[in-house]
Amino acid sequence: MSSDIVKPPPSDAAAEAPYIELLGVAYQVPLDNTAFESFLDTAHDFFAVNLQTGEINPSVLQSEAAQSELDTHTDRLLEIFDMAVALEKSQSASQDTYHAVLQIRPGSLQVSGNDAAGVLLKCDLPVPLEELPLDPDTRGLIHKTLNRAAEQDRIFLGNIGEDAESTCLGLIHRPADPDAALRISLSFVHWSENLLDRLGTALGLTDSETQVLAGYLSNKTPKQIADTRGRSTETIKAQSKSILRKTGCARIADLVQLSAGIAFMLHQIPGVSGDDLLTSWTTPREHMHTLQRAGRTVAYYRHGTGKHTLVFLHALIQGPFFQPEFLAHLAERDFTLLAPSRPSYGYTSPAETEAAFEETSLLDALAVIDQHTSGEVHVIAQQLGTSHGARLVNALGPRAASLILVNGGIPLSKEHYSGMDRRVRLAAMSARYAPSVLKLSNALGLRSFRRRGAKHFLIDRYSQSEADMRALARPGAMEAHALGVFHACEQDGSPFYLDELSKHSDWGQHLNDVRCPQYWLQPEKCRIARPDDVRAVTERLHDARFTIEPDAGSIMLHERPGRVAEFISGAVDDALSLRESSR
Repeated sequence: MSSDIVKPPPSDAAAEAPYIELLGVAYQVPLDNTAFESFLDTAHDFFAVNLQTGEINPSVLQSEAAQSELDTHTDRLLEIFDMAVALEKSQSASQDTYHAVLQIRPGSLQVSGNDAAGVLLKCDLPVPLEELPLDPDTRGLIHKTLNRAAEQDRIFLGNIGEDAESTCLGLIHRPADPDAALRISLSFVHWSENLLDRLGTALGLTDSETQVLAGYLSNKTPKQIADTRGRSTETIKAQSKSILRKTGCARIADLVQLSAGIAFMLHQIPGVSGDDLLTSWTTPREHMHTLQRAGRTVAYYRHGTGKHTLVFLHALIQGPFFQPEFLAHLAERDFTLLAPSRPSYGYTSPAETEAAFEETSLLDALAVIDQHTSGEVHVIAQQLGTSHGARLVNALGPRAASLILVNGGIPLSKEHYSGMDRRVRLAAMSARYAPSVLKLSNALGLRSFRRRGAKHFLIDRYSQSEADMRALARPGAMEAHALGVFHACEQDGSPFYLDELSKHSDWGQHLNDVRCPQYWLQPEKCRIARPDDVRAVTERLHDARFTIEPDAGSIMLHERPGRVAEFISGAVDDALSLRESSR
């Protein structure tokens, strides 16, 4: 008798267990501004990928029923998300009007208060001071003030509830009359991204330092802040020293007290206008044109009226928007730049069906080109625009003078997983093995981006890349990139799903079929695909030239617009020279 044990196939329950765990985290996202990052981590781990082999958890493939059920949960989650956002706005509006007042009589440790105090603290008053639902440090501060007759008024930042359910700003007022009651005024504070931005600006902090301060205001330790931001504890401590130096504070506790006081004042001052670029969530119409094709609207952007036509196929969240330096260089070279929006992006109508997305994208681009020229064009593609670029130059045939790739994408397989960052890897695995997970991730992501704002979405997106964080700090880069986010989210956010599916489909043959000269400019620090992996693909392509841009990151177009424009100009010159010599 053999000693080998044959394991039975996983039961349906075992196959569905990872989905149940994933859903459990997903249902936290509508209720917690910071939970989306945890959801992405859980979704990534859900696949249990072996980075050496690219193999994933077999149970992901074994429960089609669980995958189809995710679509139902996605619709339900979006309803909950919308209700949560509406409730959050309502609560913020009502809690801003709270004027909670507590009193403690001399010789007594009984705390009384008005109705607003009971509502804010969620308790029945009066109660003994030790039972007041404020954090121990705040109760200790109140004790200290009671025991010192000469104690001055103090502003403090306190947490309500044992688990720091919410934060309040407080003012402890010790009257001159020793027989009068100690008075404590409390006000709810919602540490919104906008309030944190204003606080950071008031203190003269960088974006990164403001995020570190936000961690301290949430009672996190340096290690917890480091883990959240994907940085070392030493880096967080160095940034903390910089914050203390800028604010003139000796300790983090003093910094929190200062922040509380400034936040209290900012609470009374109206915020910036809703027209501020980074909060508008509106795709710009400047330089935009439209045409009608097959009963649909196709939007595209046009710059210049030169004799050489460039067609730019945009990335997912960088969009068809450019820095002035980039456009100025192209204008000097007598170029016309056409940048069509694919279906469901910006103001372009959706494709009739999801399955028609790629073909519709191609036909829309051809219509834009034909409206402006019947001659040769140079096709430029960025990131996931690469697959669309390959299809377009093949459709154009001899009219395609060149294909120019700015951080171009490649057909991805499991062998590439180890070189991707976690988000890109999650999208790749979801698109290939569990599209329902991709749809759920993108649906929750879109709502989270809108709630947190484009600036904080971009900081979170690139926080693991020093090169890209450096790029965002460049004047105008954050704003230009935000336009790309708005462009992807202008309608229902479906590009996040449809274009990821297209990117991770089997489009290698389209790239192999390209016969015009190809020019690839890849950033050295790209976290989407390793430059060496891209180089290996280009070595098998027809007439492809490969260049690495040193120390550049994924958003090279916004970090080095002049360099990218020069590369494009050089590629056009070389392609035209090759054409002339072959005639």
